[in-house]
Amino acid sequence: MKMNRREFVAFGAAFACAGRAFGASGGEPALRVGVLSDIHVTKLENANWFEKALRKFDAERVDAVLVSGDLITWGKRKELEAVADTWRKVFPDDRRSDGAHVERLFVTGNHDVDGFAYAGAKFKSIEAARETGFFFHRDEMWRELFGEPYEPVKVKTVKGYSFVLRNWNSRLAQRYAQSPGDCPLAANVLPEEDQSPAFIAQVSASLPTDRPFFFVRHEPIPGTVVKGTLDATGEALAAFPNCIALSGHTHFSLTDEHSIWQGAFTAVNCSCARGYLFTYPGRENGFSVSDFNRDPPFEMPPLDIKRAKQGMVMDVWPDFVAFRRFDIVNDVSLGDDWVVPLCGGGRTVPASGEAKYTFAARSEWSRPPQFGADAKVAVAETDDGRRRNVRGTEADPAPCSQIVVSFPPAVSTDSSDRGFDYSVTAEMRTADVKCVIGERRVFSPGFCMSESMDTEPVTCAFARGAVPKNRDVRFIVRPYNCWGKVGKPIFSEWTRFSKAKPA
Repeated sequence: MKMNRREFVAFGAAFACAGRAFGASGGEPALRVGVLSDIHVTKLENANWFEKALRKFDAERVDAVLVSGDLITWGKRKELEAVADTWRKVFPDDRRSDGAHVERLFVTGNHDVDGFAYAGAKFKSIEAARETGFFFHRDEMWRELFGEPYEPVKVKTVKGYSFVLRNWNSRLAQRYAQSPGDCPLAANVLPEEDQSPAFIAQVSASLPTDRPFFFVRHEPIPGTVVKGTLDATGEALAAFPNCIALSGHTHFSLTDEHSIWQGAFTAVNCSCARGYLFTYPGRENGFSVSDFNRDPPFEMPPLDIKRAKQGMVMDVWPDFVAFRRFDIVNDVSLGDDWVVPLCGGGRTVPASGEAKYTFAARSEWSRPPQFGADAKVAVAETDDGRRRNVRGTEADPAPCSQIVVSFPPAVSTDSSDRGFDYSVTAEMRTADVKCVIGERRVFSPGFCMSESMDTEPVTCAFARGAVPKNRDVRFIVRPYNCWGKVGKPIFSEWTRFSKAKPA
């Protein structure tokens, strides 16, 4: 049965309220799991965000903590020791502060296993990597630090719910260097076979059919929370409508509603707990690998990519699964809970009709964002602008001449969505003729934060030389939601820039 937007919102609100009311009266969900990804610990000093999240999970009385990969950054033993030490600091002997057991649901990612071969690891030789690199001592280190064997794929059961945990399928396996300085750039790649489809087939008879089960790996399944076509694992999971797949790796913000997907099964992006936010490409202040080394560089440095320290609490009730997304640093909600109804047999998607969180349905039901009635566009010239450096990853220290456009973010209302990003169009007027002379796309500085904290003005920079002198120019700003729906524009005043300045 297909729901309209009103039914969709009412359905989710009813389940969320019912769950909270039940909890407030002394009830508990059947299972509660703290969810993180990409914690990227390199030492105890920067495990503080991990510790803060774990302490929240302790206060929430979780039954398990799930981390969907990239526990560490350069594949070094000392990093993994910092993860284990932080865990034991909060959950000694795998127990909460009230004495109840907490299960570890950790899987590895590319940085954990292959990080020794990345340039930032700075191993001086392959021999040095062999001494302390996790890749070369996976089972030994995992057993010593976490008290269990390291396996490509395994199943853990927590309070009757199954978790299929798939560790990173190394694409850089057994690299060998010919000289000491070549370790980070070594070749001789011997890929390992991804065993998860065969493993799923092997254990399928033991997976529950009356409740959901959870599949966890680091990289998202193509065709779910990221574009593409289902891979072999996705095709295997398509036979299980009671599956919820959880992943990380993208570093995409949980404020992006694409982070939950439903098709043959359900998939959820777990974001990043240590910052280093990645964004869609093409935005003037975004941070995307495909935008690096762009020629010419963007006119703006990336936004503060370290702000996105995000996690979730997953509550599993008999009739639904709820994901509460939160900002680790400020402990505030990042948006409405995602409430996945459970159909007969624990299905997360209905046997017929449309699932609640399909992209098509939510795009159709979404509402164009709108600026407030008093929103204005300001325009200023500066000789102290900062464009990107040549690599495209940070600000160029050399000042440059720019025209900077600023405006307030578009906030949600009863009839409009929150703004996700914005287009800024420069338009020139000659007599009765108007023509576009340039267009940019930008994010709000706080788009990855709670909406209550997304209050800073949005700015967009144009090279001074890209705007004609002695011509009437104005800037048109349009807000977009994450589904690409555009709201009503706001306009700057017509302005004439008289002084020619270099780009």
